[in-house]
Amino acid sequence: MTYQQEIIKTQMLPFAELYDFIFPDYTLYLTSYPEQLSYNFHNYIPAVMMRNDFQAEKGSLRELIITFATKENVALNFLMVNVPKIKVILRRYFIDAQVAKTIFVGEGESVGVEGRTITFKAIDLLALKKCLIPPTVYSSYCNNTLFDSHCGVLSSLYRTVTLVSASSDGMILYSGAFGSADPDYFTYGYVEFNNNFRMITKHDKTNSCIYLHMSFDEDVNNKTVTVYAGCDKTPQTCKNKFNNLRNFRGFPYIPERNPVIWGFK
Repeated sequence: MTYQQEIIKTQMLPFAELYDFIFPDYTLYLTSYPEQLSYNFHNYIPAVMMRNDFQAEKGSLRELIITFATKENVALNFLMVNVPKIKVILRRYFIDAQVAKTIFVGEGESVGVEGRTITFKAIDLLALKKCLIPPTVYSSYCNNTLFDSHCGVLSSLYRTVTLVSASSDGMILYSGAFGSADPDYFTYGYVEFNNNFRMITKHDKTNSCIYLHMSFDEDVNNKTVTVYAGCDKTPQTCKNKFNNLRNFRGFPYIPERNPVIWGFK
């Protein structure tokens, strides 16, 4: 080991911060740690990252602001205006013990992209429920939430009650029902157990499992849970999966490329 490597080693913290940026069709995994890390079957790529202290006073919003530098093709993805709010999960991962704790789950958007440097701002998802949010925005994606009164789809028709086994950290649930369902049927849905709910970030039909944004506080291994289908808010899914196109509340023909950024050609 070289002298410089020894210096870097002394500067490494015993824990790393892991960031999941969840887009509609893929997830970007980054870490502030100087070396690539593997967690929950995902590889987290090192990036130069800086964030604020998102702890907030009682009654105010928890806001996470992250500035990071990475590959330029990733920066372009954050500039795309036809994607909905980007979800972010921040975990503190203790490397030697291989134990992680989720410390922030939010939703936000990029507020600045300069070269390869991105500034991203997210609001705590729990805090969002307490805010007044405009009921409709101009977006190619649907403004409804699946199963709400505007959507009109009955949740009772799209729920599955099944016995699951859980990974050691509780982030992955396995069931034969997940293998028999259509691909991505449960992606962006949610799981209910004892009146607690967890969002599903990915449905993997091949391995008969689903991935959760946070583990349950209780152990759900070998327990029966209720799992609800998910919706990616596109008109195709609204029509083909839920036969509900008449209630689609989006603007699918809105221009996907911002002319201010990309020009008119």
